[in-house]
Amino acid sequence: MKTVTFGKHRNCIELESGIFRILVTTEVGPRVIGGFIDGSENIFVTLPNRAMPKIGTGFKLYGGHRLWHSPEAAPRSYAPDNDPVEVIELDRGAIAFSNPPEELTGIQKSIIIEPIDGNGFKLTHRLVNCGVWPVTLAPWGLSMMAPGGTAIIPQYREPDGYPYAPDRTLVMWAYSSFTDPRLCIGDDYILLKQDPSAKTACKIGFNADEGWIGYANKGVALIKYFDVFDGYEFQYPDRGCNVESYTCAEFCEIETVAPLYELAPDEDCEHVEYWQGLSGLPEISTVEDVAEHIEPLLI
Repeated sequence: MKTVTFGKHRNCIELESGIFRILVTTEVGPRVIGGFIDGSENIFVTLPNRAMPKIGTGFKLYGGHRLWHSPEAAPRSYAPDNDPVEVIELDRGAIAFSNPPEELTGIQKSIIIEPIDGNGFKLTHRLVNCGVWPVTLAPWGLSMMAPGGTAIIPQYREPDGYPYAPDRTLVMWAYSSFTDPRLCIGDDYILLKQDPSAKTACKIGFNADEGWIGYANKGVALIKYFDVFDGYEFQYPDRGCNVESYTCAEFCEIETVAPLYELAPDEDCEHVEYWQGLSGLPEISTVEDVAEHIEPLLI
C-alpha cells in the first residue's frame, strides 16, 4: 500500500484506477479525503477539522466522503470519527477501512474500497450493530464536493405510464425554497448549483430510480451509481429519498441512501456505490449540458 500525506492528514492510503486517484484517511475515518480525475484539483472539499456547532459530541467536518446512518438526528448521527481506523488488505486490490464501534450508538462503520475497470471504484459501506438492542437505520454515503460545481440528479419519469398515479417525489428541507436560484428543475434532470456567494443553505431529496447522482466541476465529474430497491418491503428514510443533495457557501454534497434495515445485535447491512470519473468536460450548468456531455458517457 502506498501512503501519502495530504494537507493535515498523514498516512493516507492512495488507490488508483485509470485516470482516477483517491486518498483515504487512516488517522480518522473511515473517510475518502481526496479525489483526482485526470490530474484535476481535488474534487472533494477539505475543511479545517471543524467541530459542528451546538452538537457537543466531538464530531468534526473534515470534508471528503464519509459513511453515516439515516435518518439524521442529533446527537445520534453526529458520533465522531476522530480515531484511527483499522486497515485490512483484501483480494483484487480492495482495502477495508473500519472504525471501532461508536460509543454513542454501538454501530461500527466500514468502507471497503476496490478499484474497478473504467476509471472507477466500488465502495461498499457496511454498518454493524455492536449494541445490545435492535436498531433501525439506513446506510448513507455523503460526498462533500469542492465549491463551484453542479449536482446532477436524473428524474425518473413515466410519461406513458398509468396516468392516475404519481411517478416521482421531490422532498424539500425546512430551510430550502423552491425559488432558490441554485435549483434548476427540468423534465429529465434536477440540478443544484454550488454558489460561494450564497447566504443560505438548500437541500433537496428525490427518488432517483435511474440509480445515480453526479457532480460536475472544472472539467471533471464524479458519478455515483447505486442499486435501487423497489417494492413495499423496502422503505427509504426522508419521505422516500434514495438521493439527496445539500449546498451552502462552502461546498455541495451528493448523497445516496439505502433502504431502512432493522439490525438485531451482531447483524450488518451494506450499501454499495460505484464511482466513475469523467474528464474533458465543458462547463455543466444546464440540463441541456447534461444531456449532451454527461449522458453519453454514463455506464
